[in-house]
Amino acid sequence: MAKTIVVLGVTGTQGGSVATEFLSQGWNVKGITRNTTSATATALASQGIELISADVDKPSSFTTVFRGAHVIFAMTDFWQPFFASFAELSQKSDRATGEHAYGVEVTRGKTIVDAAAKVLEEDGTLERFIWSSLPPMKKLSGGKYTYIYHFDAKAEVADYIRDKQPKLWERTSLLNMGFYTSNMIKYGGLMGVAKDKETGGYMMKKPGKNTAFHPLVVTSDTGKFTDLLVRTAPGKNLLACNGMTDYASFIKLWSEVTGVPCEVIEVSVEDCDKAAPGGIGREAGESTACSSEFGWGQREGTLVLPWEIDPNLKLTSLREYFESEDWEAFFAK
Repeated sequence: MAKTIVVLGVTGTQGGSVATEFLSQGWNVKGITRNTTSATATALASQGIELISADVDKPSSFTTVFRGAHVIFAMTDFWQPFFASFAELSQKSDRATGEHAYGVEVTRGKTIVDAAAKVLEEDGTLERFIWSSLPPMKKLSGGKYTYIYHFDAKAEVADYIRDKQPKLWERTSLLNMGFYTSNMIKYGGLMGVAKDKETGGYMMKKPGKNTAFHPLVVTSDTGKFTDLLVRTAPGKNLLACNGMTDYASFIKLWSEVTGVPCEVIEVSVEDCDKAAPGGIGREAGESTACSSEFGWGQREGTLVLPWEIDPNLKLTSLREYFESEDWEAFFAK
């Protein structure tokens, strides 16, 4: 009899990959989304994924959905409440939007956790709870970096599972997704590859040293990382990445694939803040600066890399990712 996985955020970047990966393995896949009639949801349903509408702001809606699940892939979206409130709150202070989104994400995360813990206690079916987390950057930096709300919110929920729901924690593993490779396209004007209006050449501005190593992840492999956590013992704190590399080498590889020269320029967090005021530039800038200076927890021995769990795990290489993108469309913008 096929096992069941419940995937939150099934129409998103992470959830969609998890759903299709487990569907390909013969699992019953239940995908949670607010809008079951969107184009993305309809496409997933056509593949055989059962779509269920649930509202993360309504705790009661999750208890029924989770019942009978062997695995729950749980995540929350920091950026939805951030951008929904940005126009209003960014006028108050450069922290207001981040603090608001932080509060919303923590509340939603606890709602999901409590529902999963309740179902585990009642039917005992749940074997693995995967929380899409991120490291506590404020703590790791000793309080130096305090604007990285989208990391710290997820970390607080992980602490909540450990401290308040110990039985669920016994079946939990954490999935920490590295910096998305796709962000170099999506956020070209801020932290990605962008065209210099004066020289016509391409550049990527990044805080921190160009020689600092960062975890870079191809999001289409989220399902593989989740599968790795499901088929191994709980208690893992996985740094999900397709490679640990510095941005100078990353861009050199990009140039090899595209044939387009690109320069990585070291900038300050303040430069990022000026480029995108209201908190978003500082949030993004501090994320990279903190990663450059303090890492993600590797030095403290709190994280494990995918190939340390399974040396034979087949992941998309960074070169393969670059080769898969439509760069003609990117350059045409």
